[in-house]
Amino acid sequence: MLLGSGLRLAVLAGRTIPLPLPVELAQRWRSARITESDGERSVFSLVFDAGRSGPLAALDSPFGPQGPLAPFARVVLVLTFGLVPKVLFDGIVTEVRLDPGTGASTATCTITGEDVGNLLDREDRDMEHPALDDYLTVLKILAPYATQGIQPMVLPTTVTDPPLPIDRTPTQHGTDLEHLTELARQHGYVTYVDPGPVPGISSFYWGPPVRVGVPQPALAVDLGSDSNVRDVSFRTEATRPATVAGSVHDRRTGVTLPVAAVVSTRPPLATVPFAMAEAGNVRRRRLREGSSDAVSAFARAQGEVDRASDALVAEGNADGARYGAVLRPRGLVGMRGAGWSHDGLWYVRKVEHDLAYGGYRVGFTLARDGHGAITPVLPRSPR
Repeated sequence: MLLGSGLRLAVLAGRTIPLPLPVELAQRWRSARITESDGERSVFSLVFDAGRSGPLAALDSPFGPQGPLAPFARVVLVLTFGLVPKVLFDGIVTEVRLDPGTGASTATCTITGEDVGNLLDREDRDMEHPALDDYLTVLKILAPYATQGIQPMVLPTTVTDPPLPIDRTPTQHGTDLEHLTELARQHGYVTYVDPGPVPGISSFYWGPPVRVGVPQPALAVDLGSDSNVRDVSFRTEATRPATVAGSVHDRRTGVTLPVAAVVSTRPPLATVPFAMAEAGNVRRRRLREGSSDAVSAFARAQGEVDRASDALVAEGNADGARYGAVLRPRGLVGMRGAGWSHDGLWYVRKVEHDLAYGGYRVGFTLARDGHGAITPVLPRSPR
């Protein structure tokens, strides 16, 4: 589908292998919305004209249970700027809603789905992972999903506590996705599906938030012809940062040890971190571990401090065509034109892509630890 300004969207779908939609279905497409987040599962929705037309109209809707967009079909969305295609989404259909329309209203069919993490969330399990630390447990859980095009992208934890069989045996109660998410939370890590690089292949990321590396093209605010941001607002969540302190009774040694985490270990994105500037006012949380081991208790305390470190949040909308690239969450992006306090690098928490004929809107939610740019130069938008 040609959206304008050299921007094209391709929809591939099928119960086994995603293939381009038949022409009759592709011509019915009206809009798409994709929501990607670092804290929740990514979702998509496609809206089609469901009016009866064509030689088979009298028999059934083209969105019936035998069609390529039936429940549990795999859907891949590919967005192309100029000549460069980019996999925007790789997911599973979870709901098909048909609104026949009455009177002058048009019949529509809305296809809704989740990313391929849905495949990891279909079966509750009660199982053991003997002698495996969290890193190796994650690799073990993800290994069978390689046959479905899900590649593991797993990073080791900063603190390792290999379980001895005579001491404890790690257990899982719930789906694979639930267990992976819980293990990530304990280390201040995130879990998500990263679509691509080619249709039908995605990566399952398990590791710390990506706050290093080359940032995405900058979002430009009030910079004349270079502007690509329609509107943006900034807020400071003063009660979010926290320190964690307490004690733990180490079950191995029988000794009660102090545990404390005061400063985030994540790479800073601002010259004046809010938690340091307001150290006297930062919330102080108690660690309530009970009987555990000191290594695991410290990892949980540090993970809680890391997750709460981003006190500044930016929310806004950008013109996707002027931006000239696919803005992705769970990475860095630059901000230009917002003033020294808010310019610089930001971590992308959430992105909403709204596509329709003649328009592409990108909604974004960004976060970082404080005020002040740490870099004087940012990559510009391709357009």
